[in-house]
Amino acid sequence: MQLDVDGVALLRAIAQTPGAFPDIREEAAKVARALVIRQLKARTFPLAGIRQIYDILGHAAFTLVIDGLTEPEARALVSRFDPRHPDGKTAPAHWLRRQIVALAGGAAPCAHGAPAKAPRSPLRAEAPVPRAIGSAAFGARWDGRDHDPPARKRKGGN
Repeated sequence: MQLDVDGVALLRAIAQTPGAFPDIREEAAKVARALVIRQLKARTFPLAGIRQIYDILGHAAFTLVIDGLTEPEARALVSRFDPRHPDGKTAPAHWLRRQIVALAGGAAPCAHGAPAKAPRSPLRAEAPVPRAIGSAAFGARWDGRDHDPPARKRKGGN
């Protein structure tokens, strides 16, 4: 049976003695950022948890992590933690990121109004698709005569 390593203890050791791990410094930063984002995106993670992470990391580090979010990721977090905000579905990415930092810093979510819904695009009337059944060729009738020219005989005996 294989023993498992305590990953948190390893990360703590790497963070406490970065001089011993100079070649993995960039990768450690990417892994740490990915772990924080994964925790933020967890479905069961409450707003209080984001505030706790904000307090642990500090404003500057938390903001740098949030700045790396894609627009869909930021929109999903805002819609989950501030579902009643009227700009939650239509705001640009930089506003979404600022809103996440503000919520983590202690700002209260919007308490009034219905949950924001994505704006619907107006329905366009689609052009009817031309059907072969309705074409003139399918409306033709057979008059009982063969109108094809007689087949030519090939040279060479075939």
